[in-house]
Amino acid sequence: MLAARITPKVVAYGLAAELALLVGLYLPAAFGWSSRFRLTEAIVMTIAGVLAFGFALVLSLEVAAEYRQAPWARLAWLLLAANAGLSLVKRGVGSPLFDFVREGYRTGPLRGLLDNLLVVPANLCLLAGLLAMWWGFHRIGLGFRVERRDRAAMALIAALFLTLLLYRENLSQGQSPYVLSRMLQPLGLALLGVISAFGLVLHRYAVQMGDGQLARVMRWLMFYVLLRGVLVFSRGLLSPQLPLLLDSSSDLDEWALDLLWQVVHWALAMATAYRAQLTVSAAAQLKQLRATKAEIVPV
Repeated sequence: MLAARITPKVVAYGLAAELALLVGLYLPAAFGWSSRFRLTEAIVMTIAGVLAFGFALVLSLEVAAEYRQAPWARLAWLLLAANAGLSLVKRGVGSPLFDFVREGYRTGPLRGLLDNLLVVPANLCLLAGLLAMWWGFHRIGLGFRVERRDRAAMALIAALFLTLLLYRENLSQGQSPYVLSRMLQPLGLALLGVISAFGLVLHRYAVQMGDGQLARVMRWLMFYVLLRGVLVFSRGLLSPQLPLLLDSSSDLDEWALDLLWQVVHWALAMATAYRAQLTVSAAAQLKQLRATKAEIVPV
């Protein structure tokens, strides 16, 4: 069982190691001692992103296998696994190594097209997985409820993403030569807006669950969902093609956003690792119970 090896501590070490590497690569440039090691940074982020989503994929599949008698929970974790798998492929597609095969690939329209071909189904899987999880909770009567202030915040988030969609012609793929890319990017943003709003439902669930292991799962899922939304919206504000509030972005702004995107990847891995530990703990308790029963059987 991989869940016994890929623990939350292992995921935390992976995140800490990547952040330390990226900070170590950026500081010499920040102090003017050297130019940016952009290629090395991109390679580190690609490898770490693939690793983080790989962890999330295999752990989600293991958790889904546990729910043989709970179809909605099984479906939810299979869809989260699909989201992780598509996100993993997206990180691979964004590898800086492709620039050596096709010059300007990572900043060109082909990369944008491939990204959106993966982002839209990944967002669909994530949204469907969260809805399946919510419906599973509802069916077993856990009694979670969304308060009025949560609904107001959800409406605000939806309105913010609608603002981005109103400027869709100025999005990064708004002038792409690929029609499909111009169509898919606003669709992906719309889905992300709905997902981000739904993140507040996850927050409410986590609050009502208290401090247990399952509450940690919901908090990390909420963090994964909401931080993605915040970063996409922030990227829109900082983009020179979409100057909604800010006129320009600095090198530090862009680096900080890239760093936070890496945290997003590990957040999903952390959520799945905490959930998988419930299975590991249950298996250990069952093994101990069987061993105890075997000891008291009369000879």
